[in-house]
Formats: sequence, C-alpha cells, structure tokens
Amino acid sequence: MGQLLSRGQAHRGRQPARVLVVDDDPVARVLLREVLGSAGHAVVEAEDAAAAERHLEKRNWDLVLLDRRLPDCDGLLLLQSVKESCHCPVIVLTVMDDERDRMLGLGLGADDYMTKPFNASEMTLRVRNLLRMNDAPVVPNERGPITLGPFTLVQATRRLEVKGEVHHLTLAETRLLSVFLTRPDEVLDRSLLTRIVCQREWAHDDRSIDVLVSRLRKQIEANPKLPEWIITLHGVGYLFDSQSTGSSTANLPSPIGS
Repeated sequence: MGQLLSRGQAHRGRQPARVLVVDDDPVARVLLREVLGSAGHAVVEAEDAAAAERHLEKRNWDLVLLDRRLPDCDGLLLLQSVKESCHCPVIVLTVMDDERDRMLGLGLGADDYMTKPFNASEMTLRVRNLLRMNDAPVVPNERGPITLGPFTLVQATRRLEVKGEVHHLTLAETRLLSVFLTRPDEVLDRSLLTRIVCQREWAHDDRSIDVLVSRLRKQIEANPKLPEWIITLHGVGYLFDSQSTGSSTANLPSPIGS
C-alpha cells in the first residue's frame, strides 16, 4: 500500500497528506496510524476533543477521522469546529450502525461515515478518494468560477456568492452544486449524482444525496416563499431549475444516469 498517494499529494510535490485521527480507543488509533501510514499519509493522533481542538488551532489538515463517541464531548459537536477551522473532508467513525445516526452526521457536514470495526483496505480507499476529490474540481476544465444566474461558485475555496451573500460550503456540497450549475435543467438521478459526488455506487437505502440537497437548500433557498432552484423528482432524482420558475415538471426529459 506504500504507493497509494493521493492526487493532492502529487500536486504538493508528493508531500504526505496531513491526517488527524481523533479517537479515544488506543487500539483503533494504532490501527489507523498503521493503515494510513502505509498509504503514505502523515498521521497525528488525538485521544479526545480537547486534544483535537489544540491540533486544529496549530495547523491545517487535509483530512480528519473523527470518532463519534469521545470521552469529553459528542464527536458531532467537534465536527462543527473541524468544518469551521480547516474546511477539510471529515470521515466519522462509529460503532453505532444506525441509519438515523448516519444521516445526522452527514447532515451536520461529514463527508463520509464508517462503522467500526472497519476494513483496512476500504478505509485506505475512502481516504484516498476523499483526498482526490478535495484536490480536483468536479469540472476538470473549469479554471475560473462557475456562474449561473445569481450563483458564483469557486470550487478551489468552496466559496459561494448568492446576491452579495457569501457562503462557505463543505467538499460534498461544493461538488454537488458544481454538478447542478454545470448541468442545469437536466434530470439527474441519484445513482449518477452518487457516482460523481461521492465516487461510489448508489444503493437503494443510500440517502447521502438527499441529505446533501437538504444542506444546499438551506444555503441557496433562504426564503421558503420563493420558487425552488432544486426541484425534487420523486422516485427519480433532482433537477436544478436555471430559471427558478417553480413551474410544473411535466414534459421534462428522461433521467440521465443509470
């Protein structure tokens, strides 16, 4: 696994990605250090939220692995600090294999969610994919901001401007909105969006895209009385209405994707 370096590492002159592991279980920390170290990443450990906060203040991170249950606070509370301080991808680790708990973590800004015990190869792959996603824009040839209507999105900084208001998006939110802004008025099914945004295959019970859409709506549809930009097509997927007319979805084209 020593050759598994992310595209982000290559762009940084093959410098190792900086990964912060926050977990109160010393056995889990040792395993994660070995797995991620073998993949070429530089790993720093924190045994609780207080230690993690100190590390977050001292330096920037490329990725954070965050245990759901910490001795001094709920890991999801720390998640908010991580998103505000370094804007890096976050994988939440938990022994709680509950769909509602997973949706809560994703809804609060986590980019991925894994249950313990985890598979070392799967962990390596997910970390590598998130680092690659974080480094590369959704639209490879897009060099400047993506602009559509009142929206201007800068993928590199995850900065969204809407009618003079500035919003800072998560990695997953940025990738999803990039797809919408570059493919307006197309019917995009969940399978396609999952492959592009999450870089994995969609499963019937996978609601990650639905959670991301809900998060995006809070950013771009502040006034619920105004027409929707993101239109839900029940049983199919979503459409980004470039005119935001809120009109009927009759006579829409066939879904694109699987």
